[in-house]
Parts: sequence; C-alpha cells; structure tokens
Amino acid sequence: MRLEKSTFELQLDLDETKDAGIINEFLSKTKDYRELAKKLTEHFSKKYGSEFGGSVLFEYEPTGNAMTMTCLDQDRIFDCEDELPEIAAHLKFLRKSAARKR
Repeated sequence: MRLEKSTFELQLDLDETKDAGIINEFLSKTKDYRELAKKLTEHFSKKYGSEFGGSVLFEYEPTGNAMTMTCLDQDRIFDCEDELPEIAAHLKFLRKSAARKR
C-alpha cells in the first residue's frame, strides 16, 4: 500500500527544487563566496525566517573554503567545492523538523 504525500510534503518537495535552482543561479552569477553568503542569507531569511523563528544565516569561512549555515540554533558546514547544492535538501529537512515541533 502506497501512502500519498501530504500537501505540506508536496510543497516541501517543490520548494526544494526551487531553492536548488536559486542556489545554482546565485552560484552562476558570482564566485565571491562572501557575496554568495550575503545573498543566501537575504533570500532564505526572507523566505523561511518566519518558519525558523528568525533568520537563516550563511557565513563564508575562507580558511576551510566552507559555507556555514546557522538556523534553528544549529550549524551545518558545506564545502564550497561540492556541497553547496545540498543546502536546499537541508533546508527541507529543517523545515520538516520545525513543523513537527509546532
């Protein structure tokens, strides 16, 4: 028996696809990771800040060439060379977790 996805889960899937597209677009327009962190913070704080009780903060760490995402009192580090596209999936996971807590 196959369970149908809820409207919320379908929306999460759609948002993940859109978010991945936004991240790729930002990446194609700049290779300055500090600027990218600023754009990601602005975009995702505006889009999901209310779900997370504040903001989604991105900071570039040049020593490790990594992007740190802080959200819901959690930090996740993404390697700038190959892990930035994973941001969309992690946001989906965090949104799902936040919804369960409500």
